[in-house]
Amino acid sequence: MELTTNVPLNIEDQEIYDEELLERIRLLSHVRKTPEVLYGIFLEVTRQMYSTEANLTFGVQDRVWKPRDEDTDIWIDTEFEWEDKNPEFRPAVYIKLGGLTYKSKTGRHDSLADMDLEEGEYLFSRNGSGSVTWVHIGKSKGESVALNSNTLDYVDGLSRIIRNDFCFETFELTSVNPMSLDKESKERYRSSVTASFTFQDTWGVKLESPKLKRIVINAGRVLGESDIFIS
Repeated sequence: MELTTNVPLNIEDQEIYDEELLERIRLLSHVRKTPEVLYGIFLEVTRQMYSTEANLTFGVQDRVWKPRDEDTDIWIDTEFEWEDKNPEFRPAVYIKLGGLTYKSKTGRHDSLADMDLEEGEYLFSRNGSGSVTWVHIGKSKGESVALNSNTLDYVDGLSRIIRNDFCFETFELTSVNPMSLDKESKERYRSSVTASFTFQDTWGVKLESPKLKRIVINAGRVLGESDIFIS
């Protein structure tokens, strides 16, 4: 026979994460979108896209990305990895960033948005915009076009999800280049998909100087007897 009770259990509260670990946790929305972060975002999106056959369309179903170079069916990385390594693996996809432009959110040249004089903290905000291009390199023209179509379908169809998940203000498909022949080699048939994005960068600067907490002035008294307290 099993007995039940509605008396609450006396469970001791414990921290799930210790303080040191909490200080190391940074949400994507709290990180400025530097070129390194943007490369990482679009690299993650692309590898996830090609990591399962369910996301692959006709012509590229067997081009599944795997973390180990010796196991993968397609090479996927950033443009600087492509330039540094220049792998001969085909097919391949690399992520290329366009130039980033910034504009002050508040119209001020220093982008100051708010300040907390009591805490000695200044908050800044800028709007940023840029573009990202997926460059596909196939063993043949047909393979390059098929990879291009697959990325186009995924990026365009999930543009709203990409925008929300990675904290962009806007993210949209802007252009497609179905085919271009790389002059370096007859085997390098290239195609590309380009999307544009905008985002807002915010950051704070906390001064190390002593904080001005309050100023108290007792006015209306005889000269020489007034009190001014600064702390």
